[in-house]
Amino acid sequence: MKPRIAISLGSSFLGFATHAGFMARLHDLGIRPVAVGGSSAGAITSGLYAAGVSAENIRKVVFAHRFRRSFVRRTPWLTHYIRNTFFESNMGAFKTDGAVEYLKKVVGDVDIKDLKAPRYMAAVSNLETCKTHFLTSGPLAHVMIASCCIPTVFSPITIDGMACFDGGVAHEAPIDPWLEQEDIDLIIMHRVTHTPSAAPKLFPFNLFHLASKAHECASEQLQEYRVRLAGLHGKQLLTARTVHSRPVTFSGSQMPNYYAAGEAEAQRLYDTELKHLL
Repeated sequence: MKPRIAISLGSSFLGFATHAGFMARLHDLGIRPVAVGGSSAGAITSGLYAAGVSAENIRKVVFAHRFRRSFVRRTPWLTHYIRNTFFESNMGAFKTDGAVEYLKKVVGDVDIKDLKAPRYMAAVSNLETCKTHFLTSGPLAHVMIASCCIPTVFSPITIDGMACFDGGVAHEAPIDPWLEQEDIDLIIMHRVTHTPSAAPKLFPFNLFHLASKAHECASEQLQEYRVRLAGLHGKQLLTARTVHSRPVTFSGSQMPNYYAAGEAEAQRLYDTELKHLL
């Protein structure tokens, strides 16, 4: 019997184009997962896939300059600064209302619980309780962006009364709920990492770089534990890693190359490890 597959896409800086290429190539190769999910950029790509958005339309979204700009476009600078100074305990430099509205135009008013083929899961962090939550219900567009809300960079999105931050804080590529689900045999984890580069000199980009390195350190250690945990639960885990240069925040010139890199990694995984399991 063919293994029933779940695919988790990891958090990464603007990694949604790389994930999109990875998912598109696996789909072309006949892979039909029963579940998909992710954190941050991975939550966006897997959410679009779960919602039935075509590979071509996902490609258009992840390449769009308007989509990247939407993460900061609706920040009311003066009132936002005042609220963060005097009223907010969970502050962030930018508001993501524009990104939510952008994705709502793509997926509509879809609730995650209605996504069945495949079903969808996104990780978010609750910094007040220091816990990760794996959301399987709630408005899709809001949940996808909530999983991207890097602490201090983006203000959290409130879902069911909970202030939701980046799921990649503790779960770069979330898989934990799947370990106890009997209809999943094989888990594919796609991680996106960047080639070493000199840290930016300008603030706040040097701050973002440092936060990213701290996150990378924690992710590598937690990854080792999760591989062992999957084995203890009798799940087979395949890890794919795409490595490329760090994306420039508002430049999309390299997005086609990142998409192609994701496609190439999916083909490599299929040819070397996945094909003989199917």
